[in-house]
Amino acid sequence: MMVTGPGSQAGVPGAAPDATSAPDAVKGKAWTTGAEKPEGASRSFAETLAADRPAPEAAAARAGGADPLTSDIAADLQAGKIDPKAALDRVVERVLARQLGADAPATLRSQLRDALRDTISSDPFIAERLRGLG
Repeated sequence: MMVTGPGSQAGVPGAAPDATSAPDAVKGKAWTTGAEKPEGASRSFAETLAADRPAPEAAAARAGGADPLTSDIAADLQAGKIDPKAALDRVVERVLARQLGADAPATLRSQLRDALRDTISSDPFIAERLRGLG
């Protein structure tokens, strides 16, 4: 059985398609796959994600510097002015203030504070890190 389509001569095996029946968009054009490379296709996935974005604040911490969000808390902890528990409480409050803002409802702030503390207390990696501080 032979399948025919637009521009083919029905019933004639190997016959060339009729050029007059080809759609206007294809007439006179060389065959292409239709898959043109988009701009930036030669970049890696990570480079594409990082393009046109400022460096994250955490980059300073990874590079050996202090994270601006918690540098003062870390300094107080290292100086012995506060204990690890107080430092953790201050970090949680700082994160809540930054993520929620000053005008967040008190009930939401309380719920998120409890959720953060539960997550921190149940995470074995964080628990080990905290034991190393004190």
